[in-house]
Amino acid sequence: MEAFTHAIYINAACEKVFSYIATSSGISKWFMGNASYYYGNSSIRLGEAVAEKGDSYLWKWKNKEHELKGIVTASEKDKCFQFTFSPLYIVTIKLSTNISGKTLLTLSQKYQESAVKDDFNYINCCACWVFFLTNLKSVIEHGIDLRETNEDDGILVNV
Repeated sequence: MEAFTHAIYINAACEKVFSYIATSSGISKWFMGNASYYYGNSSIRLGEAVAEKGDSYLWKWKNKEHELKGIVTASEKDKCFQFTFSPLYIVTIKLSTNISGKTLLTLSQKYQESAVKDDFNYINCCACWVFFLTNLKSVIEHGIDLRETNEDDGILVNV
């Protein structure tokens, strides 16, 4: 296994979906607990500012002591957003509109050329992206975040 692809239709314009992917305030609503994008000499992009190619990021998981650093490798407004995802992967998210006005979001994750393959991590990512893309759809279309919000509610799933 070298790569996987997931796709989902979201009943919203590409512009709106892109803002949920490529801004720190947007990605925090469905994926990360906290996200920051940096440009130049560590200047921070504010919440609604779109991350650009070459930006670095620091993402912190919700209800976890886990963080991830990486680089935005492509950012084409309302069409494509790509980033390193750990030292192992490159994630590419492409957006297009169908004839009914829905956005088709296609997410592909592949190993970086220098990565040592890790089957467990790969399968975990494949499964977790299904949940998070479903959560993105839920947040955009219904305003409902499916992530656990209170550690006292029970078992938290490791992602």
